[in-house]
Amino acid sequence: MEERVFERGGVRLRALVWPGERARLPVVFLPGFLGPPEAYRTEALALGPRPVAALGLRGSPGCGAPERGWTFEHFLADLAFLVERLDSPQFLLSAYSANVPLALAYAARHPDRVRGLLLIDHPPRVGRPGADWVRRMRKARPDLPEAALLGIRSAFGPFDAGPLLSRVRAPVLILRGNPERGGRLGEAEAEAMRAALPEAQVLAFPDAGHEIWDPDPGAYLGALKGFVAALEGRR
Repeated sequence: MEERVFERGGVRLRALVWPGERARLPVVFLPGFLGPPEAYRTEALALGPRPVAALGLRGSPGCGAPERGWTFEHFLADLAFLVERLDSPQFLLSAYSANVPLALAYAARHPDRVRGLLLIDHPPRVGRPGADWVRRMRKARPDLPEAALLGIRSAFGPFDAGPLLSRVRAPVLILRGNPERGGRLGEAEAEAMRAALPEAQVLAFPDAGHEIWDPDPGAYLGALKGFVAALEGRR
């Protein structure tokens, strides 16, 4: 694994890269909102010898936190910038939680780049953080810069990728947890996403909450590896 550090408009961004065989389909992971790319070591090992990258956008651990620049479009531009520097003409993009709308927006705007989308337990929209969001995030994520929390509270969202779903051309696998255990994507909304996307399927994890790899990481990794293998077989 190697860390690659970039600068976009004076903001430090990161990518963790696990090099692999160039003939295999690369997989790019977009963590949950402000999540660290270090969280994807297990997936990278499971997917080898495919090339794997996990991205760190502005505000996430080890990245920059500018005074301004916290709209949805700023995060989308970070994603596009990092993907370009990975030098992968086509790839599978996996997004978790509140970054699912970001991945959908990217796939709709760059259909030639995304070979597949893996969307994990979130609807296609994000709202503007509520009044209590900064306090809760300070408590839950003390590693995050104060500038990021305040900037996001003032400028981020709302954004709805729902109108973009019909423009996504890649096959999509939607993984959802159980709302009764903390999952954030209900059955009806997951089915609405599936119906609106040109080619999508939904896989439920009834024993899991929002973190669908808990309590059975093997089921999650099996779904991930099976989807990647199916995409490779379509070449």
